[in-house]
Amino acid sequence: MAEAAAWVDWSARSDVSPAEVAAFERWMGENEAHRRAFADLAALWRSGALGEAAAGLAVAKPRRRERNLPWRLIVPTAMAAAAATLVILYAPWMDYRTLETARAQSDEMRLADGSTVRLSGGARLLVRQSPMGRSATLEQGEVFFDVRHDGRPFAVIAGEGRVQVMGTAFNIDRLSSGRTEVALYRGAVRVRGRSRETIDLKPGERAVVDGGRLSRSAPLRAAGPDWFDGWFDTEDASLGQLAEEIDRFSLKPIQADPEVRRMRISGRFHVGEPHVVLALIETAYGVRVVEESDRIRIER
Repeated sequence: MAEAAAWVDWSARSDVSPAEVAAFERWMGENEAHRRAFADLAALWRSGALGEAAAGLAVAKPRRRERNLPWRLIVPTAMAAAAATLVILYAPWMDYRTLETARAQSDEMRLADGSTVRLSGGARLLVRQSPMGRSATLEQGEVFFDVRHDGRPFAVIAGEGRVQVMGTAFNIDRLSSGRTEVALYRGAVRVRGRSRETIDLKPGERAVVDGGRLSRSAPLRAAGPDWFDGWFDTEDASLGQLAEEIDRFSLKPIQADPEVRRMRISGRFHVGEPHVVLALIETAYGVRVVEESDRIRIER
């Protein structure tokens, strides 16, 4: 906790160096306990409780023997006053969290810089924001980003794909197969694959990183992501991708056999109602859906 407090004190400075930022990043990455301690102190400072306490001390009636006030009382008072300043300086710059949603759950969350993220079911997003820059790593699932422009770069890493933005609204869908889809709704982004090749997207455009290879995809048809309303719309996708989209809305895990995953599909599917879609593909694509106690399997 003492180390976390020292780093928060450091974060309020305006003259931080790249070497110090790198040291802070290393400290945060060394141990989950470091991140928890930092988050706990951040929540306390953001709440304004210490600021109120400091304000109360400022207007309190002076003690009669200030010169003999013991250090054990002076130090906490000084720390409270420092924290009251940090609550103003710290909040917009630092945010180190892991955001997760459970199966069949969607959630919208606000980041320290004012950006918002909306996570699909079973998503996991690592957020890292410091005075020098902002980044996020999408480990699994689908996330819609509405990034606020504040002068710092914002990068999102999803598998072998990287999206560089400033202030914009876009959606990233990371699949377990290694395929990542990026759709842009506002602003501009640059998508990069495994190589140095990049694609600059304009609103209404999409890019795909599959196996490290970067390519453009069909343009968007809607003003917002279909999954917000529980839909998946495709002209040419694998049944494995559809199964993964359904899985995010299902209370039970959905697994497709390898041969089934390779089948090609097209259409508009209401993945927000898993059993309806499973019955549809069972009829339309000649597969069998087997529901077990702990999972649902799709087989030939």
